[in-house]
Amino acid sequence: MTDPEQKPTSPRRRPGGRSARIRAAVMEATMQMLKDRGIEGLNVAEIAARVGIPESTIYRRWKSREGLVVETVLARMNDTIPLPDTGSFRSDLHALLQQSASFLESPDGLLLTRSMFSTMNRTDSEARQLYWQTRFSHLGTLVQRAIERNEVRPDTDPGAFITAMTGALYVRMLVLEAPLDAAFLDQLEQMFLQGVLKQDKKIDA
Repeated sequence: MTDPEQKPTSPRRRPGGRSARIRAAVMEATMQMLKDRGIEGLNVAEIAARVGIPESTIYRRWKSREGLVVETVLARMNDTIPLPDTGSFRSDLHALLQQSASFLESPDGLLLTRSMFSTMNRTDSEARQLYWQTRFSHLGTLVQRAIERNEVRPDTDPGAFITAMTGALYVRMLVLEAPLDAAFLDQLEQMFLQGVLKQDKKIDA
């Protein structure tokens, strides 16, 4: 017999739920299509069909094809190259350079890099610009923390620093077609450290 004083229990929610599963499936299908075709060949209707959902579901969640591309690539990059937070700018920068080089030279990294630098129409170029702006802002946190810890000169622009660092990696890999080897990464690290560290922090590594 049911106790009249006993309050009904609410149904247990499954971790993640259907929405999280759909999001993961859509982003996985998007990543696979980017690998297969590049950004120009990405088709939202086909992604929806692969996942088994209406195309309108994707647009409700991501608003646009460009939004889907940016969130998917950023998620993969942030998972693969997490932002270091060791408490030291020197070791944070070292870790970021090593992780970035490892990813960029991996099969996934090469495919994503070529997708984000390939020839695009106007809409796809906007997606690429949004991606890089978001990515640079995220990575700039590493520099901003160092400024707040009084390790890096306060006039250092986090955006300019990350742009220069990323540019050096991509130019070496895509333009010069040279390896991101230990000697190059070490020289790059020392050059950037000497450029922004406060004078009392510039000690031998």
